[in-house]
Amino acid sequence: MPELAVLTWSAVLKSWALKAARTRPGFTFAELAITLLLGGIVLGIVSAVGSRLQRRLAGQADYLFAQDQLASAAEVLPIDLRGLSPGSDDIAAGEARDSSIQLRSTIANAVVCGGSPSALTLATYLGAGARSTALSVQDGDTAWLLSASDTTEAWQPVRLHAARRTTGICSLTGANASTVFDIAHLWTADLRDTVPLVQRTIVRITRPVRFSFYRAGDSHWYLGLRSWNSASRQFNTIQPISGPFAPAGSLATRFEYFDNAGNRLSSGTSDTRAIARVEAVLFSDPSPRTISTSRDSIVVVVALRNRR
Repeated sequence: MPELAVLTWSAVLKSWALKAARTRPGFTFAELAITLLLGGIVLGIVSAVGSRLQRRLAGQADYLFAQDQLASAAEVLPIDLRGLSPGSDDIAAGEARDSSIQLRSTIANAVVCGGSPSALTLATYLGAGARSTALSVQDGDTAWLLSASDTTEAWQPVRLHAARRTTGICSLTGANASTVFDIAHLWTADLRDTVPLVQRTIVRITRPVRFSFYRAGDSHWYLGLRSWNSASRQFNTIQPISGPFAPAGSLATRFEYFDNAGNRLSSGTSDTRAIARVEAVLFSDPSPRTISTSRDSIVVVVALRNRR
């Protein structure tokens, strides 16, 4: 009797299990196909949105990169160009070209405190924030001594050999002398030539440099700077300042020159004394970044202060 009861209950449980199996919910093939289709559509939309966002971010990065390079050129060029004196041949004859400009770059300004005809004692101008600045002179640099009167003004060139720290007292008069000149830290400039010693003479020290648009090893164009090396008697290897830019010499990136009346001067003109304004037309080059083809531009206009 007990065995019969166990068998009966076992049969009942199997019947319930079979019934539950037949009534359990599931997916048909059509439902599964629709689910996969909708999932594919959603993934496609997400992928398209992500790709579009990536391109937009890359384009914005390209734009910011181009703006940064243009701003770098716009900051550097006026520093060396604005204080040029074309009338004193600060721009080399024939070297004002559409792809380059060679000039005398002012590396220091000072005043004569004493010394001798072959070794001037100088006090340099104080830098920004009244900071002392080192007098970095190399053999072959040129010191220009201002000779001024009520009617005329001229700069006398003298070749420099070296500069070194020195001790002494700079007897400049005037209440503002100590706030303009670094009279507490004097320098001796050794000359290759001799000049009459005149205290309180203003001195400008220059070195030839050349700004050029050049094609680098990566096949892109950059704005670079070459400084003069007196030992080798040639310009040093060009150093990049900013870029890349559109190719030089085309209708894009270039230097342009104008006289006092606003007339454009030809590239390579021998009459560089007539230059009153220099313009650098800069176009960014989108080719280094293939995601974006955007291009921006800037025109740096520098009016020369000392045109006599």
